[in-house]
Amino acid sequence: MLFKSSFLLITVFLLSCSSGNTDNHINFKGSDINGIQFNSKEFAGTPMIINFWYPSCPPCTKEIPTLVEFDKKNKQKIIMIGIIHNSLIDPKEDAINMLKKFDVEYTNLYDKDNLLTEEFNVLGFPTTIFLDENHKISTKWTGFIDENTLKKESSKISK
Repeated sequence: MLFKSSFLLITVFLLSCSSGNTDNHINFKGSDINGIQFNSKEFAGTPMIINFWYPSCPPCTKEIPTLVEFDKKNKQKIIMIGIIHNSLIDPKEDAINMLKKFDVEYTNLYDKDNLLTEEFNVLGFPTTIFLDENHKISTKWTGFIDENTLKKESSKISK
């Protein structure tokens, strides 16, 4: 029993921190926090970083200032997208307040029905997905992402 539990934990960890290209181009649509439509196809040819988060998630909110700073420095090279998980305990207003508090300028989609969370197979929060210019997954990082890891993984997708 212990072996099966350990094996399962190791497998989940390895899958959640997977790295490497897939053969599928990622295209997704959604509405931002203000209801404005978003389509990733409009950004074809530009690398993208997608960050899944929700307001009451401590590691999610801890990494927002790092993401904001990165976006300010790199917005001409890499598109930053936040995807707000519709958790059971966070009203939409909490997400809006969090975006204001940290002066977030990059687009944040509100995943009302959690369809994007399912589509990207997000198993934990925060999760950050790095897409190259062809919108293929380069890295999927689950857990808090620090500045060094953000820079390292983004260097793999930008020229």
